Amino acid sequence: MPAGVLESPGRLSIKQIPVWNIESYQDPDLVLVKVAACGVCGSDFRYFMGENPWSQHTLGRFIRNAPNIVLGHEYAGTVVAVQSEANRRLLGKRVAPVCSKVCGACSDCRSGRTRLCEKTIHMGHGQGWGERDYYPGAYAHYVPSWGASCFEIPDHISFEEAAMMDILAVCVHVADQGQIQAGRPVLLVGAGPAGNGIAQVALAMGASHVVLLDRSEKAIQVAKLQGLGEAIHTQHMSDEEIANKLSQVAPEGFGTVFDSVGTLESINLSINALGKSAILVMLAVHDVAIPLNFFRLGSERRIVTSCNFEVGDYPRALAWLTAGRLSVKEWLTPTTLPELPGLFDRITSDPDAKGVFKLVVKPWHS
Repeated sequence: MPAGVLESPGRLSIKQIPVWNIESYQDPDLVLVKVAACGVCGSDFRYFMGENPWSQHTLGRFIRNAPNIVLGHEYAGTVVAVQSEANRRLLGKRVAPVCSKVCGACSDCRSGRTRLCEKTIHMGHGQGWGERDYYPGAYAHYVPSWGASCFEIPDHISFEEAAMMDILAVCVHVADQGQIQAGRPVLLVGAGPAGNGIAQVALAMGASHVVLLDRSEKAIQVAKLQGLGEAIHTQHMSDEEIANKLSQVAPEGFGTVFDSVGTLESINLSINALGKSAILVMLAVHDVAIPLNFFRLGSERRIVTSCNFEVGDYPRALAWLTAGRLSVKEWLTPTTLPELPGLFDRITSDPDAKGVFKLVVKPWHS
């Protein structure tokens, strides 16, 4: 089958590889899913550039990526093969699988912190598989998945929408980390898919209103199309102009600020925008030193990070998507496997020229 293989940093190729032999992994819960749609995550671009966002966010350290990772972990499709009798009911079902499996035995798993399990096995990341010729991911015609965490999707939800379930579950967990305070405003520094999704979840959790900042005109257009709140295009604004605008919108500061950028400039802006007893949630963790005057965290202001999601966040996000409380239709621009190498080269060389909000791969199209 054709697959999008990250051979090494900066080298993504479409190669013919063997279809995954699920019996060879010695896990009877594994099923085989025919991929109908797979989202292109921002972390995929970071893997392409040589980073390892999973280890950086989850373990707090960098681990070099293995060669020949088939990227893609945001996916949906149809179950076409199973091993165990327990999973026979899934045959032919439309599913949105959870893309990872934790060990269930470590201290993190036993304490309910499964998102921090160091023995996680992950689709599209090369994590936890040992040594393989190719590491499973969903930029391909087929992908292995765990039957126990394959969630059936209703007919009115398209495969493309269902492929966004991974990021929506992440958004639910991130919003939980931010402890949304009913009746207080929320600020999103970065209005890409993560920021957009968190804004929707924050409103569902009772935020009075949301404000989204982004240098991308496309991101601002999508937020306005969805009617999320005040979406501010900051590309030609100075830091002072942005700060003045935010103080007008939220004179007492924001109850929660979510920073998906992670630069010195964005962190300074985010801290300055915090109201009393407010939380700054950092989504992007980079290996950089950030000077901080702790006086700025007085009045019970806090900074936390967030990574991954708990399994329980997934059905919550799916229920909200199914009920129409979350919407991703406005995000999506379809693409194909043959187009991916050129897209990755172009977007990573000039992120401002991306021109799309969220790419979704339809691997059976050419």
